Amino acid sequence: MFYINDQYYSKNDLIKQFEHFDQMNVLHDCSKKRIAVCTKNAFEGLALCLYMKEKGGSVVPIHAATPRDAAIRIAHKSSSHILMYDTFQAPILMINDREEKQGVLVQMSSGTTGEPKCLERPWEDIEEEIENYNESLPVDAETVPIIACPISHSYGFISGVLTALERHIAPIILSNLNPKYVLKKLLETPNHILYASPAFLHTLSKLSPQGFSFQYVMTSGMLMSAVCLDDLKRKSNRVLQQYGCSEAGCIAINPNVQSPSEMGFPLGHFKVRAGKDKDHPQEVILQGSTKSIHTNDIGYFNEVGSLCLLGRMDDMINVAGLNVYPQEVEEIILKEPNIEEVLAYKKPDAFAGERVCVQFVASSFVEESQLRDWCVRQLAPHQVPVEFIQVEKIPTLPNGKISRKLVGEMMG
Repeated sequence: MFYINDQYYSKNDLIKQFEHFDQMNVLHDCSKKRIAVCTKNAFEGLALCLYMKEKGGSVVPIHAATPRDAAIRIAHKSSSHILMYDTFQAPILMINDREEKQGVLVQMSSGTTGEPKCLERPWEDIEEEIENYNESLPVDAETVPIIACPISHSYGFISGVLTALERHIAPIILSNLNPKYVLKKLLETPNHILYASPAFLHTLSKLSPQGFSFQYVMTSGMLMSAVCLDDLKRKSNRVLQQYGCSEAGCIAINPNVQSPSEMGFPLGHFKVRAGKDKDHPQEVILQGSTKSIHTNDIGYFNEVGSLCLLGRMDDMINVAGLNVYPQEVEEIILKEPNIEEVLAYKKPDAFAGERVCVQFVASSFVEESQLRDWCVRQLAPHQVPVEFIQVEKIPTLPNGKISRKLVGEMMG
């Protein structure tokens, strides 16, 4: 069935765990219930999610590191009937008399663009995604998924775990994300596809031993930098990238990434609308059989039909009527030899409406005039930041993602 770190769990192990769940009074008639689950026992947590899927109930996976009070708030916000927390010995009952009409996977949005929202997807929709995903994934049948990202999110749970189980391949789920341990598992499993965030992939690449090579790496969640991509391409047989959102799951896969902005080719379960070319970008809109989803991403299709992203609509900076995409500014600044990380964001300006500002992390002190001169030589005047702030660490949300809006508000 699957590994969690070094421990293998067979189908019989899962059946025994299901039988244990059958004996729990709080899980009786679970097809009519919504169960939130938060535990550091990765096997029990995953087993409960699979159990609820099989029974046709609804499940709310919550990141294992979430404190009890925060998990209770999420369970309330998601209208859960029960929170299974930590050891599952003392389930927490919620005040909720509503019966579930349909089994769904419930997830909370990242909160990068505002208050996190409760998002629901029927299991039937997820099965359709799994089928389309496996048809488009360009790896051979023996390639082993190594999942170095939270399985409380659709990227790890659906794209990593559920698609592998559907292919009858045992995924390796890593709850121990010590980079040295992850590299050890990769060396033990040469025919692998590694699921991780761009930042973690970059860290693994930097720490990997001489002569080491990833087989396949899959990234998702945020645009990686060109510097990160070049490094991964040198260390990998192939770099893949997928794009989607919590409301729809994965809707595009790039089988061989050459540019960070190229999200790849749409899968079959959503029709994807975007701009016709780079000069005419539009919001990416997903049209399914029963719903339309506005992603708030700006993108276009290139000449070979790959969906390309320019960034979030909320992050776009309007300087005196001219659009600036933060990623374009960041790519230029990252080429400066001393720069390690950079984040471009907007601040109000009395004359231009908005102006570009940046925070950056560097290997040594960098004079603002030096970085400004670098930008002036390679960017259009309206793209050149008016403010450069060197920091030790660029702030992130609890899930590891950045929020340009939040940084702008903090610096405003």
